[in-house]
Amino acid sequence: MSLFLKERFAMSIRGCPASKLIRLFKKSESHEMGVSLSQLEAHHLCGGDPFGVVDQLIDAKRDGIELEWDRACAIDLATMNTDDSLSLAIERAKSSIHDSFEMELSSSGKRSWILTITVSHKVNLHRYVGGADFPVLKERTIQRIEEFYESKKETIASIFPIQDLKSYILEKSTDVGTKLTITDIEIELQN
Repeated sequence: MSLFLKERFAMSIRGCPASKLIRLFKKSESHEMGVSLSQLEAHHLCGGDPFGVVDQLIDAKRDGIELEWDRACAIDLATMNTDDSLSLAIERAKSSIHDSFEMELSSSGKRSWILTITVSHKVNLHRYVGGADFPVLKERTIQRIEEFYESKKETIASIFPIQDLKSYILEKSTDVGTKLTITDIEIELQN
């Protein structure tokens, strides 16, 4: 006699693909994911793709990326009907992305400085849903650079303190509230 008879009957009443979800449950158990059959069914009933989520969690685990079932489901549902997806989020969490921009710092009677800033960042899956993207991170980085320059412009004469600026930006937790984590900042002087 087959196991999960009661569950099969209840799922069929709710319009769920019982056999497929039970096979998926067994697959998740074999990978020690700690996901219950009820959680798989609930995600399916919410309109999510539990089959894709389980596959993505298996891939993430294999790649050493920490991601729990609830967070993966939230990302799956939040990225539904968009160009973004859980698989894209996990792919972006694997390696750093490098975004560069230039800015000029100047004040009356002082030398102007042109900086090229390269921000290296990874997707932080724990803050992915509802987190801001790179434009916000860039804006905050620019604010930190301007704050630093304003506080030091009287003492900056011929050498710009790049290491101090880098430390200042990293200390200020510029990436809080974004779905990104800064991994490094490179600053180059033009002139």
